[in-house]
Amino acid sequence: MHNKRLEALRANPGGEWRPADIEITASQYAMKFRKVTGTHVVFTHPSVPDCVAVPMKKKIRSVHVKAFVAMVDRMDALDQ
Repeated sequence: MHNKRLEALRANPGGEWRPADIEITASQYAMKFRKVTGTHVVFTHPSVPDCVAVPMKKKIRSVHVKAFVAMVDRMDALDQ
């Protein structure tokens, strides 16, 4: 699946991303997300054994974005 926002995340992981940007992309890939403690949003999908946590109030760093993109890539690899 080609997703412009996912490609933008991939091309610029250190950009000024908000949790909403990642939540929109997650919903397009049928990922579940929950706000556990009020500090992080946790993204999960049944086909991937691990999860990705992204801060809600602090700046989203490139390591968070890269982990999210890698999770989507693992999901895509399993679908093929």
